[in-house]
Amino acid sequence: MDLQLLWPRLPGRSYQGCSSTTHSERTPEDVIREQLAPFNAHSPDAMVANLHDGFAWFAVDSDVTTLETQGRGTFHQSMLDYFAQIPGARSEIEDLFVAGSFVTALERAHWMQNGVEVSQASLSIYEIRQSLIYRVWYYPAFG
Repeated sequence: MDLQLLWPRLPGRSYQGCSSTTHSERTPEDVIREQLAPFNAHSPDAMVANLHDGFAWFAVDSDVTTLETQGRGTFHQSMLDYFAQIPGARSEIEDLFVAGSFVTALERAHWMQNGVEVSQASLSIYEIRQSLIYRVWYYPAFG
């Protein structure tokens, strides 16, 4: 799996670190910002709980868009694999812009490589439906 920034909870489930608001009370910005804790805790169970039933994740590269992951189960497994490959992975949001139900984020991932911390950033666009992540488009990573 390419090192991409991923994050993403099952409705009705709670996890430590999540705000006390219900799904319907969360703004699109809340939905995305609340993903940092479960991603950084390497908790695929908590991440999946924030996904819409119709969730899909796409990688966008130049003129090609590729469906990388579709559905909660597939996403859960991809996150298990990701954290197994990159055990020190953590992420942060450097910038965020909200336009209706869409959230554009500049995200930066950090991890250890040969004993040295490295990082890369990526632009992502999230579509939020019913206070859950419905679609994600990730663009190529850069320094």
